[in-house]
Amino acid sequence: MLMEAAVALASVERWVQDSVSATARRKAGATLLTEAIRSAGKHDSYEVSVVDGFMRLGAVSFAAHGSEAVWERTFLTGERGRPRSVDVCLFNAKRNEEARVEFGAYSPTKLRDDSRKLAVELPATTDHGVSNFVMLWRTRESGVVATSSEWRDTCVRDARAVSTAHYDVKMEVASEQDMFVAASAKRRKVQVALFSVMNNAAVNGPAEPAAESVDLPL
Repeated sequence: MLMEAAVALASVERWVQDSVSATARRKAGATLLTEAIRSAGKHDSYEVSVVDGFMRLGAVSFAAHGSEAVWERTFLTGERGRPRSVDVCLFNAKRNEEARVEFGAYSPTKLRDDSRKLAVELPATTDHGVSNFVMLWRTRESGVVATSSEWRDTCVRDARAVSTAHYDVKMEVASEQDMFVAASAKRRKVQVALFSVMNNAAVNGPAEPAAESVDLPL
């Protein structure tokens, strides 16, 4: 729900900005920006705007669960170049757990790359437990159909496809909701999915056991 609201909020803010810009353009009576260039530009909200909205909307929920949030946590590995980072990490002393969450626009490639980073590329810790999640979203120019399971089926299929012998990716939650649109004849929806990434103990050894069930930290 928080993620759906964050995407919807970013979408409305983007619509307001575009509307004000269009009004100013009409008043000016001239523009260098052609319709072809405008149509080729980015129409969905930027990832940083969505994650920022999620952090603001989720602050009360995090506190109620006893979690402290860190945005863009970096991991110093000693390697050259930009250090690896995780979008949001939630630290919970009562659970003795750090929940690492990667965010982004939905695609099988994004799900595969983020799952690999969380399960393989990031250093582990001996101070507390770690659980890994990937939260992805996409928008569609259509409305929600209550009887359709297409979105859920897509998430389950893609999670199975990107899993490897070293880690399992599992769809935990898939949901969708209608979004605000200015034109009454149009429909738009946001689709959100939360995936867990669990190490395979049979391959990685007993130091990183796979969880039997996932207790969502949000």
